[in-house]
Amino acid sequence: MKIKISEALGYALIDNNVKVITHVPGFGVSETIQEYSVLAEKPVPLSFNEEVAYTISHGAGLVGQRSSLIIKAHGILKAANSVMDSLYTDITAGFVVIIFDDKTGKHSDNILDVVPILKGFSLPYMVAEDGDYYGSVGKAFAESEKRKLPVALIIDSAVINNSTNVERQEVVKKNYRFLRDVLSHVVHPMFAEYQFKKFTAKTLGGNPEQILRPQIPKFPDSLPDRYKATAKKYIPFFDAFKNVRGQIVTGDTSISSSFCMPPYNAIDLVTYIGGSIPLAIGAYLSGVKDVWALTGDFGFLSAGHMGLLETFNRGLPIKIVIFYNKQASATGGQSIQNKIMSKVLSGYDKFIAHITNPNDLIEITEVLKEVKKSETLRIILINY
Repeated sequence: MKIKISEALGYALIDNNVKVITHVPGFGVSETIQEYSVLAEKPVPLSFNEEVAYTISHGAGLVGQRSSLIIKAHGILKAANSVMDSLYTDITAGFVVIIFDDKTGKHSDNILDVVPILKGFSLPYMVAEDGDYYGSVGKAFAESEKRKLPVALIIDSAVINNSTNVERQEVVKKNYRFLRDVLSHVVHPMFAEYQFKKFTAKTLGGNPEQILRPQIPKFPDSLPDRYKATAKKYIPFFDAFKNVRGQIVTGDTSISSSFCMPPYNAIDLVTYIGGSIPLAIGAYLSGVKDVWALTGDFGFLSAGHMGLLETFNRGLPIKIVIFYNKQASATGGQSIQNKIMSKVLSGYDKFIAHITNPNDLIEITEVLKEVKKSETLRIILINY
């Protein structure tokens, strides 16, 4: 059948069984989302920021649901922080970033050559085959799952309203099983050497499975001395949390995420500082209904608050824990003014629970149990 390219892309997303789709509006993006929403009878909420949108879809791919982010070329620059960390993880189900390239700059701030940027990121990419935009989507998902990496698919936005011939295929039916593996799903300084070797093997076409897996260090003895004092103060919280934790727990690349290690094994997915909340959204949208996001105050204020806005906009009952240290603990202890956190959270008062004594196991346990029962968004602020 002969249909518009935007419609062909909508069918391609449906027939490739893509369950989690994020987007930031723009020329080419909006047309595709509109067609998909009609065809799938499923509205797709917009995202306000590409870093958040990328991380949501990445989180879905990590836990085993095919996902896609649809953005303009300029948007990949905003998502760069998340893009780089995602390359050091292994996805479970395919994750394809559909990038609309505005080659003339008619719908953008300026003309941007996106290919050198993707090459600089080492993000695998494909250019949609002229005349087979529908098939290009399927090929991108196959490549993503083969390499266990996100794959970008570049489409010239100028053709979005042109026609193309499409022969629809049967809906892809695959079962994906998420297996917790912190070396593959937690970006952490103590795993950096191994993860870099895997990243290098993937990008150069080698076999990452042949790289010797290191022994996972134990908490807290394996931590560098400069992190131990800060990490140990979180022990009372994690002593309680390990007994109530959700099916999936996300974190930031920070000291608290060291509790992904044994004997706690309390965190499952980690990328950039501030990425825990959008990762949790991705896991939730994939069908995991008991999801917790753990973040430090610096990570939350730097990027996590954008994920909180997305959580609220979508009405998701994710549980968020903020370690309120009033300092950037992972980067030297730089102070954070009290009024900043109060200002950012002022619109979320009814969702907030407080832990006033972070050493009181009884108080911590009671607050965690109360929040776990809630069917709405909840934010625990732990006063350190």
